[in-house]
Amino acid sequence: MSQKPIELPFEADNTPAWKARVEKELKGKSFDDFLVWKSLDGFELEAWQNTLPDPLPQLQPLQSPWKSLEPVYETDAQLANKKAINALMTGAQAIWFEKRFMGAAAEVACNAIDQEIAPVFINHTSFNDSFSSVLKHNNALEVNQSKTQLINGLRLRERGATTIQEIAYCIAQAIEIGNAIGFDKPIIFKLGYGNQFLTEIAKTRALRWLWSGILQNENQAAANPEIIACNLQNTYAHNDEHTNILRATSSGLSAVIGGAQLVMIEPWNIAWKPEDAMAARISRNIHNLMRDEAKLDKNLNQADGSYFIENLTVALANKAWELVQTIEKAGGFSAYAKSGKLKSELISQQEKTIEAYNASGKILLGVNKYLPTQKKDEQGPSHSSYELLPDYLFLPTHINA
Repeated sequence: MSQKPIELPFEADNTPAWKARVEKELKGKSFDDFLVWKSLDGFELEAWQNTLPDPLPQLQPLQSPWKSLEPVYETDAQLANKKAINALMTGAQAIWFEKRFMGAAAEVACNAIDQEIAPVFINHTSFNDSFSSVLKHNNALEVNQSKTQLINGLRLRERGATTIQEIAYCIAQAIEIGNAIGFDKPIIFKLGYGNQFLTEIAKTRALRWLWSGILQNENQAAANPEIIACNLQNTYAHNDEHTNILRATSSGLSAVIGGAQLVMIEPWNIAWKPEDAMAARISRNIHNLMRDEAKLDKNLNQADGSYFIENLTVALANKAWELVQTIEKAGGFSAYAKSGKLKSELISQQEKTIEAYNASGKILLGVNKYLPTQKKDEQGPSHSSYELLPDYLFLPTHINA
C-alpha cells in the first residue's frame, strides 16, 4: 500500500519573501551588516541558505566518536604517569605528554596504561614533525619514514593563519610528504580551533574532503585524515579569564562536530597558571558534558546535510585548493616557505586581523567590550624561534580597549 504524501499546512518559503520580511524587521538597518557574513578569509556568505551545493562534499563517514586527549605537562615521568592515570579514571580517553620522554622515562610515564584502549602520544617522540626543522632553521626537508608524519596546522594558526590558509598549508605539506615517501604512509594533522564556531566545523570537513580526494587521485583508498584538534589560545585573555572556558567549549564542540578523531582541550589559564588541577578538571569535563550529557558520541556525522555548513565547506575547500595550487606552482611547501612568501602572507594576515578588531568592530569579550572593573595587564607569547614564520599573534596585547 502506497503512502500518501504529507501535505504541509504552509507554502515553502523562498529567498525574496524571506529577505523582504527580514528587511522590514531591520527597520532601516543594513541587511549586509547584519545577515551577510564577511569572513576574514576573504569571502561572503548569506545567513539564508535554502539549497545544497552542487557538487555536494563527499566525506567519508566517521566510524567512531572522538577520543578526549588529555594534555599532561609534568616533566617528572612518575608524576606524569600518576596524572595521566587519574585523568583516564575521570573521563579522559587518550594521553598527550608534552615532555619529550624517551627510553626508560617513556616506559615509566606510560606504565599501567593499556594503549590499545587509551592511546598515548609523546610530544616530539611519537611523531616526525619534518617541517619543524624547515621552518625553524631553513633546513632541507628530511623525513624519518619509521614514524607517523605530523602536519602541524596549530603552529600556523598561532601565528595568524586563517582557516583557509591552515587547510591549504597543511594539505601542501602533506602532498610534499606523500611525494617524498608515498601516500600510503600514516599522516596525522594537528589543527588549531578558535572561536569561529561554524567556520571551524566547515574547515575540518573541507580538509577531510580534500585529503580524501587527494588519496584517491594517488590510487589510495578514500579515507578520513587523522586529526588531533587543539583549542587555539591566542584569544585567551587574562582579563575576565573564565570567559575562556566558553571559548574552549566552542573550540571543542566545533572539532567534534567537524569530525576530528582526537580532541585536546588545554586549560584556559595554562599561559599564566600552568599547574592548576581545577582548570584541568574543568577542561576534561567539557568532554564529559559533550559525551555524557549532550550525547554527541551517538551521532557521528552531525553536520551532514546542513545547508549552511555544506555551502561553507565548499567555499572553504575551493579557496584552500586555489592556495594549494599556488604553492604547488611555486615548487611545494618547503620552497614556498624558503622564498619568504609564507612569512609575508602570515604577517599580512596578522595586520588584517588586528585591524578588524581595532577599526572594524570585531569583538573580543573582556578585552575590547564588556571590560572587567579592574583590568589586568595582558601578557602572552610573542617571540617565535622559527626563522621562516612570524612571531606569535597574541590578540589581547594588540587590541585597543
